[in-house]
Amino acid sequence: MALERDSHVALYQQIVNQLIAQIRSHQLPPGARLPTIRAMAKALGVTRVTVQNAYDELQSLGWAEATVGRGTFVSHHPPIAHREALVGPSWGQLMTADAVIDDLLHIHQLQAEDHGTIPSLALASPDPRLFPVETLWELIDDLHDESRALLCYGSPQGDLRLRYALAGSLAKRGLNVLPEEIIVTNGLTQGLALVTQTLARPGDRVLVEQPTYLGFLNLLRAQYLEPLGVPLDDEGPCIEELERLAIQYRPRFFYTIATYQNPTGKTVTAKRRRELLEWSERHGIVLIEDDIYGRLSYDGDPPDPIKTHDRSDTVIYLTSESKVLFPGLRVGSIVAPRPLHERLLALRRATDLCGSQLTQRLLATFLEQRGEQQHLRRVLPIYRRRRDTMLAALRQFMPKGVTWTKPAGGFCIWLTMPNTPTLHDLQQAALQQGVAIAPGEVFLTKATEHKHIRLAFSYEDEETIHRCVQILGQLLSERLRTESYPVLTESWTPLV
Repeated sequence: MALERDSHVALYQQIVNQLIAQIRSHQLPPGARLPTIRAMAKALGVTRVTVQNAYDELQSLGWAEATVGRGTFVSHHPPIAHREALVGPSWGQLMTADAVIDDLLHIHQLQAEDHGTIPSLALASPDPRLFPVETLWELIDDLHDESRALLCYGSPQGDLRLRYALAGSLAKRGLNVLPEEIIVTNGLTQGLALVTQTLARPGDRVLVEQPTYLGFLNLLRAQYLEPLGVPLDDEGPCIEELERLAIQYRPRFFYTIATYQNPTGKTVTAKRRRELLEWSERHGIVLIEDDIYGRLSYDGDPPDPIKTHDRSDTVIYLTSESKVLFPGLRVGSIVAPRPLHERLLALRRATDLCGSQLTQRLLATFLEQRGEQQHLRRVLPIYRRRRDTMLAALRQFMPKGVTWTKPAGGFCIWLTMPNTPTLHDLQQAALQQGVAIAPGEVFLTKATEHKHIRLAFSYEDEETIHRCVQILGQLLSERLRTESYPVLTESWTPLV
């Protein structure tokens, strides 16, 4: 640090400004201990009072925290102005799927560097503080002798040991498949990309739930496919609307997240699952089942995937380890009917040749040692408490006119609000209050009469969830206070 003695800026303020600059640039990371007042005064050639005033100012602005007997430390929770600077001025400005995904990934990166920088109810991702990282590093060390072979090209279909392990994992979901029927992909998103490219061509129409997974809508638009939304009723996708759309448009496929859907958390009933299969068989339309959340069940056993009852090979089943274990491993899988299986493999070879053998063998070893079961036993009660905390906070803090879903699993809750002009900048306004949320409109194929937001309870602890919902509730109460709006009926509780 260099002080300008002739500057019109007071010496203590120069110290404050330079320390804030070092904190912003991560030269001083969160939790770093600042020099003692005596040491700082001696190093800079100023009085202890000058340094004390600087440290007091840092604390009052939220950049530093002092503990009696221990010293002064860089704050783990930077002030709101710093949060906005980190996120950037474009946050929430564009309501497109691609722009919002970019916003969410940016927050994800910031959270990975310093969890708590921006308290987030926007990230439907597992909490990295719960990752079994110690076990993972032990397994990496165990693979040392195989490392040369594992760093070479592998099979486009995926590591054989991993496919055996995944077959065992799928059997717990009621799916009896052979290792040769599984294609390992770089995450579920690549699996969806391969399936859509195989089934459809630019300009084709496809059916999706309304609302649906943001990433899939972004994928469809990148491939120039036209998504047609199928509304959800109390049991799942509306069969009458599926019938109408099938006859009118002859869509290439229907995409569903039948268990603990993203973004609503809803679960399709057993009766509606049978009806979906019958509809698919009747019209010869492929049903793509995304089961990424199926193992994250908090209220008893999850329902069987639709694929378990598929006798006509009309269902393509996809899942991933991204929500259960580690998003960064990028390991997903596809189970498809034989003719499609061969076409998917050919496309996989043509696009990226193969996945990472090292990553796949690492996951295979983890699964073989029952790591997934142990991890789920540990984290499911934690996620259940976080869900319950969010639901309780919503009941406590949300104003009249706001309703929400009550998921039995997964990571998401869907809020429905009056669509008033006072809520047009809700995403930016929430961030200014220190809370990141995901705007509902980007999960829709077309606008609805209400406004929505998706809240995720997986990423933050219970105290942070309660505080963030309280802030959001106060914000909505202020924005809706002067509006007149109809009373909404509360969203349905998923039936299994």
